[in-house]
Amino acid sequence: MRFFSLVLLLIAILLPQKALARETLNIGLLIANKSQRAAYNQLAVQFEKAYPHLAVNYIVLDDKRYKHSIDVWLKKKKGLDVLYWQAGNRLKQFASMNLLEPLDSLWLEQNWRDNFPSNLQNTLQHDGHIYALPYAFYQWGIYYKKSLFAKFNLNAPKTWSAFLNVCDVLKQNDIAPIVIGGKGSWSVAAWFDYFNLRINGLDFHQQLMSGNTSYTDKRVIQVFKTWKVLIDLEYIVSAADNKNWQDALPYIYHDIAGMTLLGTFAEHHIAKLRSDDIGFFRFPQIVPSMPFYEETPIEVFVIPQNAQHKEGARLFLAFVGQHEVQAQLNLALGYDSAHSYATKHHLYPSVTPAEISSSNSGIAQYFDRDTNKAMSLRGVKIMSEFLSDPNVALATSELEKVRLSTRAQTP
Repeated sequence: MRFFSLVLLLIAILLPQKALARETLNIGLLIANKSQRAAYNQLAVQFEKAYPHLAVNYIVLDDKRYKHSIDVWLKKKKGLDVLYWQAGNRLKQFASMNLLEPLDSLWLEQNWRDNFPSNLQNTLQHDGHIYALPYAFYQWGIYYKKSLFAKFNLNAPKTWSAFLNVCDVLKQNDIAPIVIGGKGSWSVAAWFDYFNLRINGLDFHQQLMSGNTSYTDKRVIQVFKTWKVLIDLEYIVSAADNKNWQDALPYIYHDIAGMTLLGTFAEHHIAKLRSDDIGFFRFPQIVPSMPFYEETPIEVFVIPQNAQHKEGARLFLAFVGQHEVQAQLNLALGYDSAHSYATKHHLYPSVTPAEISSSNSGIAQYFDRDTNKAMSLRGVKIMSEFLSDPNVALATSELEKVRLSTRAQTP
């Protein structure tokens, strides 16, 4: 009798603990700085409050380690439950390898087709299925100092001829028209991408990024010839490739340079005292008949095929898919929300990223996201070298060598 009483007592003690046991979602994150980490931590707090039976455990890595680890995680027998990743070719590569869970039913349940722009949705699909939830994006464009432009009666240029005129006026007044920031130079590739999009269009750009078109194609040669004009006219700050992208901003503040091409992630780094004097415009049109295609990297969450807690993972994505949640998260991250109805927090009213993303004709991700890893690493270096040695034949032939040697590689 005493034995049964002890058993009943143990059951009475253990049952509530079991009832309170929480399922842990392991979520992989690529985080660049402390403010981003704080933003994601707040997201976890909000999610756990909404779903007390679930706990969030972040596995946080920097860019280099994350991009190595994600391939390992996806191919393990037991994987993580949710992963941060990037839309476009990198996402489609993993989807084509059957490493990601299709999310068609979740999109249908949440009515997301009506809540996210169609041009963003196109970057998430492979073979008729959708594989990710977009939650953030940033827009690339040209930042400039409004008071400097006003001093010389300049307007934000919309065409290539107008852009060259702005450059000429600035140079005549001893101001470098353009500063390119980026030691290691990943930001240099934005110039290549935009020249290619504005001259040759999105379809050709995607074919080139996927490795199916030669870099010695005459259309790519025209891209580099157009870029070379800016270099030959000395419109770009010399040795700018020795600067990181943050170091380019003081050039704008202090009227050393007139313009810089950056993503809107830069806004958190722009000095608050100067923010009212900083403007933003879309990359000018070069070929009049060419639609506006934009560089708009999109951040997404995916559920791996080998996830251990898929129902919990779906709840996490559904939570992040709410416009209120995205608005709050992106205010802290410094990005724009992918959700069409999320409040936007862009600083500069001249031409906002939200307006650009809704009015463009298609989206590219970015050179280092749209190509495979080896191509992006070597290709960006070749483009950086082109700034100091604008040899079109050399640059295109070197890029072609890399393309031929890396075509079969994964992201």
